[in-house]
Amino acid sequence: MRRDVSRRFLSLRESLAELSRPECSDGDRLLADRTLRAAVERWMQVAIEACIDLATHEVAVRGWTPPEYSRDAFLTLGGNGLIPLPLAKRLAMAAGLRNLLVHDYIAVDVTQLAETVAMDLEDLRAFADLAHVWHRTP
Repeated sequence: MRRDVSRRFLSLRESLAELSRPECSDGDRLLADRTLRAAVERWMQVAIEACIDLATHEVAVRGWTPPEYSRDAFLTLGGNGLIPLPLAKRLAMAAGLRNLLVHDYIAVDVTQLAETVAMDLEDLRAFADLAHVWHRTP
């Protein structure tokens, strides 16, 4: 189990590093370069999915009610004081973006995706930092 958690952290860190490249938040570049757009969509999907997996894992480890939906894992963590509630609500919205990227990919607004990369990666980083503390604690 610890190995799976470590792999999630690694995927999250790698995806966030790639998404931090300036061209990833440039809407014009994403519109002009389909390969870049595909990469950004995938990196965003992986980063959010890793956060969902880490949140769901923590809910299970603590013996709390399993979340019915991905977003509920963040809300459970927020409701129990493991992450700030405003962050939990924003991460719940990120779970919705992950669903869009996976299930309704033709509806992705490239300009909005670029804005999300520019403005919202800090929430994923903040979650990673908090989750890293829980998983280091025996």
